[in-house]
Amino acid sequence: MAPREKIVYTEGHLIDSGLMRQIFDTIISDGGSFEILDFTIGKTNDEFSQARIKIFADDMVTMNTILLKLSNIGCHISKEETVELGDAPADGVVPSNFYSTTNHETSVRINGNWITVEKMRMDGVIVIDGNKAAVKKFRDVKKGDKIVLGISGVKVQPEFAERDREDFSFMSGAVSTERKARLFVERTAEMIKDKNKKVVVVAGPVVVHTGGAPALANLIEYGYIQALLSGNALAVHDIESHLYGTSLGIDMSSGKPVEWGHRNHLRAINEVRRAGSIANLVKEGRLSSGIMHAVIKTGIPFSLAGSLRDDGPLPETITDMNKAQDDYFRILKDTDIVLMLSSMLHSIAVGNMIPAKVLTVCVDINPAVITKLKDRGSLQTIGLVTDVGLFLHLLAKQLIN
Repeated sequence: MAPREKIVYTEGHLIDSGLMRQIFDTIISDGGSFEILDFTIGKTNDEFSQARIKIFADDMVTMNTILLKLSNIGCHISKEETVELGDAPADGVVPSNFYSTTNHETSVRINGNWITVEKMRMDGVIVIDGNKAAVKKFRDVKKGDKIVLGISGVKVQPEFAERDREDFSFMSGAVSTERKARLFVERTAEMIKDKNKKVVVVAGPVVVHTGGAPALANLIEYGYIQALLSGNALAVHDIESHLYGTSLGIDMSSGKPVEWGHRNHLRAINEVRRAGSIANLVKEGRLSSGIMHAVIKTGIPFSLAGSLRDDGPLPETITDMNKAQDDYFRILKDTDIVLMLSSMLHSIAVGNMIPAKVLTVCVDINPAVITKLKDRGSLQTIGLVTDVGLFLHLLAKQLIN
């Protein structure tokens, strides 16, 4: 069978970012071969390198597999090809050959011009409206929407972490252990000390269980955190710890179980439901410290997404998952930095919603959480394996005198 051929183009910091090696590895590992037709190296540290590469494959299945993977790391088929479009056949349904978005900056070629795609996020489709392009989730697609098909006329611009991300250059690997914890904390503090940056925290109830709530509350009160995303449990146990001095029925001071303490989180939920809201509990003076108190007093936006496991839930908890996703996405708009603190499911969800240019710091005692984030496409994630309570204590100490 005669080999199939295709020419792709790519540009960027191809050498020192490791992108060129990644392109070669992708072609070879998927059964293809290549020939470099042109390669122009940037003459300064800011100037992009450019390459034109001919791909060879034995069949179109292999070729299409290679081209799809190369598209996701910044290669495009032709500088002249226009994007291919198809009509959505029904609300929430798209043509089968739809282009699935990454979290990298993306452009599409329309009427001879490259147009930047707005509302960039992972696992969506690109909808064209005149000379504008934006990402939609399946459920938001309307019948007749013009959907981008295949990879023709699509250009992805990956982030170049090694060169552009000076904030993260101190980490030689993706996952740092406790031996680097102090350095990690110092650099994280350096990143978020600029209060003009929008810093969003994604936190799980472990923040409360490990004694990190006072430190996180202080960071919010001093203006270092601009939004909080979590689930029902964080707020419940934070409020429980203030009202009854326990978290999951364990005394926060002694670490010992408290008689009848197993129902304290339910008592906390009941108090909020009696008051009508967390804000009302603060207004009554019943809730006068902790994370949720700081959130209410400072007025920063927050969103609590529900789950099947929730008790109560609290009045503010959003139990409709589509609405919860939309609320998270709304709050994440224009975010500069996300701190993911011991909440695997919420962290992965947020990772799917933010573009790769958002600096992402994940702290968890379980290294698998950081690995899962990266495996699912959040390659910009830098992680520290440590106790989240210790991390927050050290971070607050760095920022608050």
